[in-house]
Amino acid sequence: MGVDRVDRLVLFCFTTTTVAIVGMAFDYWQLVYYSIPVLTALFMLMAALNRREEWSRPVVVGVAVFGGVMLTLFVAGNVALHTDGRIGGLPVATAVFLYAIWPVTTVAAPLLFAWAYHKWLRHDVEDAETGSVVS
Repeated sequence: MGVDRVDRLVLFCFTTTTVAIVGMAFDYWQLVYYSIPVLTALFMLMAALNRREEWSRPVVVGVAVFGGVMLTLFVAGNVALHTDGRIGGLPVATAVFLYAIWPVTTVAAPLLFAWAYHKWLRHDVEDAETGSVVS
């Protein structure tokens, strides 16, 4: 019995969480901060696995693009910490979170997962209901 995809994802989650804990212990906030988009993408990849531990290529691409957008927004928020500008009456870093990261995580992430379910995962549910997939 070898290491499967779930085992690798759990290992990556453990590693990312360990890096965040080191950041917390040694007061290096960037390690904690950047672990958020990484863990988000890892959890979405984990949720996109079907019953046979397979991924759909379009779903993986969608999750990777989502993770890349999240990481880019987090970098933009970090860079904006050192500016004096304002957007919508808020400091730029706060505006990045309120006007970009918050909508992406509350609207785009559920829509991405709904799409992944519709295109890929619902077949597992339908197959399980008819008894054609062995768990």
